[in-house]
Amino acid sequence: MEWLLHIPLFLLTALSLVIQTQENQEAWRKFIDIEQDHAFFPQTLQFSIKQYNKNSNDKYFYKMTQLIRAQEQLSKGFEYLIDVELSRSICTKDIEFDPVNCRLQEDPELYKVINCTFFVFTVPWNGQYELRSSNCTDA
Repeated sequence: MEWLLHIPLFLLTALSLVIQTQENQEAWRKFIDIEQDHAFFPQTLQFSIKQYNKNSNDKYFYKMTQLIRAQEQLSKGFEYLIDVELSRSICTKDIEFDPVNCRLQEDPELYKVINCTFFVFTVPWNGQYELRSSNCTDA
């Protein structure tokens, strides 16, 4: 009968281990494909392209011309894996970037298309966006 007294302690210990294991896991749900208008994705996509333009040495802004892949993974926030095609615009970085009025480069010598993969962590309700990695290559 004395062993019955140990059952609540055993169950509490088991529950504690399960919770601790789940808290230590980074991803609670693996990457899934999402649409471009999915929940917090538009802001994350905009942030990614803005960061590319900010970090680029090119004197022209780039605009997205095609979304190739968008995936989301749930962790302590949201993680996004984004593949996009970016094209050089006619707007230089010495002016405010307006994607609506900034056409794509038409001059054959300045025309350029690149493919980028961005990995972004975000906690959108806190306004936290972090570009964890980016890789861009000429298309």
